[in-house]
Amino acid sequence: MPTFQGKTIQAAIDAGLASMQVERDAVNVEVLTAGKRGFLGFGRQAAEVTLTLIPKPEPTPVATPAPETPVASSRNDDTALAHVQSFLTETTKAMGLNVTVDQQQQGNEVTFQMTTDQDALLIGKHGKIINALQYLAQTLFNHQGKRKLSILLDVGDYRQRRATTVERLAGKSAREVVATGKSVYLDAMPALERKVIHATLADNEFVTTRSEGRDPYRYVVVLPKKQH
Repeated sequence: MPTFQGKTIQAAIDAGLASMQVERDAVNVEVLTAGKRGFLGFGRQAAEVTLTLIPKPEPTPVATPAPETPVASSRNDDTALAHVQSFLTETTKAMGLNVTVDQQQQGNEVTFQMTTDQDALLIGKHGKIINALQYLAQTLFNHQGKRKLSILLDVGDYRQRRATTVERLAGKSAREVVATGKSVYLDAMPALERKVIHATLADNEFVTTRSEGRDPYRYVVVLPKKQH
């Protein structure tokens, strides 16, 4: 399976398309690494992707759906959430942070509000630390919980501030697509932020959006809307 590199995800994809001499809609993209800009030329890491040709669809017989397998009765949401809270407490303690973790559930979303006097260290650059912890917390709950719940980690009002930033990013990306006629590939981001991008541009008459890749490297593509 061929791999391609570039300074950004979009540059790596463009390199692959040029090498394979195909259009974007003819391949599936998997992001292996999102890449890092580095500092003063040090620590820079190229983005790396694989491109796989999409096979032409063939008619397939309609299969009778198999009966759903009941979730193991040993799974318990309350126990799973308690394990997640314990995991967050112990992990942040191991990071040398003094963090209080409180849990609040609303519908199918469970928020773990994390309180500390070291917000910046817990959030990380561009949210990388808190997003990584959230991914691990969601994975832990998925393995132990019974229902399908979304796990959200927040520190102060970080998620609200980040949502505002992501909305601005969506608008900027849409304007770039309209100006150039080319798709814009955003950096990998958690599901919550991808939803903000999709929602912000849902009613835009000139662009559309889609998510590609697999977590934790799943990202959003903003592309021109086909005009009829």
